Amino acid sequence: MTLQERISGWFRKPLTQNFVALVLLQGTNYLLPLVTFPFLFQVLGVERWGLVAFGYTTMQYFVMLTDFGFNLSATKHISIHKSDLKAVNRYLNSVYVCRFVLMLLCLALLFVLVSTVSKFKNDASFFLCYFGIVVGNFMFPMWYFQGMEKMKYITIFNLVAKLASYIPFFIFIRKPEDYVLVPYLYSSGFIFAGLISVYIIYFREKQKWFLPSLAEIAFAFKDSFTYFLSRVSFSMYTYINTFVIGMVCGNTAVGYYSAAEKLYQAYNNLLFPLTGVLFPHIAKTHNVPLFRRILKFIVPTNLVLIAAILLCSWWIVSIVYGSPVHTDTLNVFRLLMCACVLTIPSILMGYPFLAAMGHARYTNWTQVGVAFFHVAGLTLFYFTGNLTIFSVATLVIVTEFLMLALRVGGVVKYKLFNETPTLLPSDMS
Repeated sequence: MTLQERISGWFRKPLTQNFVALVLLQGTNYLLPLVTFPFLFQVLGVERWGLVAFGYTTMQYFVMLTDFGFNLSATKHISIHKSDLKAVNRYLNSVYVCRFVLMLLCLALLFVLVSTVSKFKNDASFFLCYFGIVVGNFMFPMWYFQGMEKMKYITIFNLVAKLASYIPFFIFIRKPEDYVLVPYLYSSGFIFAGLISVYIIYFREKQKWFLPSLAEIAFAFKDSFTYFLSRVSFSMYTYINTFVIGMVCGNTAVGYYSAAEKLYQAYNNLLFPLTGVLFPHIAKTHNVPLFRRILKFIVPTNLVLIAAILLCSWWIVSIVYGSPVHTDTLNVFRLLMCACVLTIPSILMGYPFLAAMGHARYTNWTQVGVAFFHVAGLTLFYFTGNLTIFSVATLVIVTEFLMLALRVGGVVKYKLFNETPTLLPSDMS
């Protein structure tokens, strides 16, 4: 077999095609924010940027509640039953019903917040307009496309959502007072992309809409519950940092912290293409040798990259957000990048490996425990008067160390790197 034939055969593999699609997606996800976030930061000013970041973070809680862990449970269920298209169709519609009910609950909660909490009441229309992000996310079944291993549709959705949201920023955002337009632009892009995804599902993919039975809907809820707990706990030490800083320290502090956190999250999200294809693949094949090769390559590469980023941190922040570089943003960025030494291997050993190998329960509950530890730390900082953007960033490092230790412990406990790893039934969570 010639080299050309080998390369051609490699690119015909679904795993490779899905990985390439997600790499293209992630590349776009990097380029657009790297251009738009600095633009908004400089045009709106740190305080208005802080409000924009706080509003976006609040919507991520509603997105998380609407997802209810389906991005993991439904991906796994569909990947296992993908050959039975009728079963997939029933599960698809059941999840859609679940998500619709949850979205209505989120909307009711938002109305309560803007009616009773001063932080939200003062900018009620601002936060209500942001809710379009939740509506668009509800319509888009990423879990279906991941389970069916058709990542190109995820790429299409995200490209449309990001382009339709970000490009208008440069047209309509001209002065600090234009911050009120940001939620409109975000929401319109996500809703438009969500409508496209619904069209693809029920016309291109030939799925049929029907109201499933209550038993099927209840099964979908129950199947995703432990994953939902994990998603909630994950948000406790990610989105909650921006939320708490915004509630306690104000928009300016959250602006400085969020500027650094965006870069930190962007680095961690480099793994998204890989984890997106690994989870259904490992769940189906239990290919431990493949995972070990990937881990052995990524861990040392990660250490080299982080060392280089720390050495060039001032230039990176100045290039992204412009000069002068604020010391608070720079120091928080350095602290959070130190956490990436732990987050990258931890992410890999979590859902793409431990959960996919049948140990979702262990993965979920350890994440819940770590989340409570993080919230306890934030609570301690608050009541002792030590809650600052630096104490929160330091707590992130401690939390991620605990998470990595537990996930390494899980791999050892279940002997997953042995020749005969301990496996659980694939539908057990």
